[in-house]
Amino acid sequence: MTDRRQVLVSTALQLFGEHGIDRVSMDDIARGAGVTKGSLYWHFDTKREVILAAATLYYEVWRASMKEVIDHSPTPRDALEAAIEYSVRSCLLDRSNRVFTTELSTLSLHDDEFRASWAGFFDEALRLVLGLTHRAAGAGQIECDDVDTRVDLMLAAMEGLKQTSQFSPAIISRDREERLCQQLFDQLCPTEAATLNPGRTKAPRLQL
Repeated sequence: MTDRRQVLVSTALQLFGEHGIDRVSMDDIARGAGVTKGSLYWHFDTKREVILAAATLYYEVWRASMKEVIDHSPTPRDALEAAIEYSVRSCLLDRSNRVFTTELSTLSLHDDEFRASWAGFFDEALRLVLGLTHRAAGAGQIECDDVDTRVDLMLAAMEGLKQTSQFSPAIISRDREERLCQQLFDQLCPTEAATLNPGRTKAPRLQL
């Protein structure tokens, strides 16, 4: 990706998260990136192409940030806890990310290309959490009776929280971060009484 195209996509992703996809025009993106509208159209024929490029950038940043979080975790359980914590911060508590991904999911209801884009990302996230949970369970560091089912339920709970927050914002307020992480962990290990490790280094927010 060229530097100019990178700036355009980064600007679009930021604006989509701040204002919503429908409220951002091609003029807004060009203005925000400090380029002419002609320069924007040199790289993208339509706003639809910009949205898809912004989605790809979001996935790339998520992938790199999640890898960093996991790589700095000393044990499989720590890696799982860090991944849950990072997901709460980046996918639920961060309003811009929450707005963009919710609207992208909505677009996927009626558009095959958006659906393929979002489904690919969701499948990647699912495989990652499955792998982390299987490793932690295999190492005897968590008790999980049915990893595949429990992971499905946890990810469904996250999506449900994201949707519900549109009508009840308090459900994902920042002062509930620790409780949210614990509740999602409990979805994986319902019979385990242990709490998340309070001494572990906190995962960062997703930085676009």
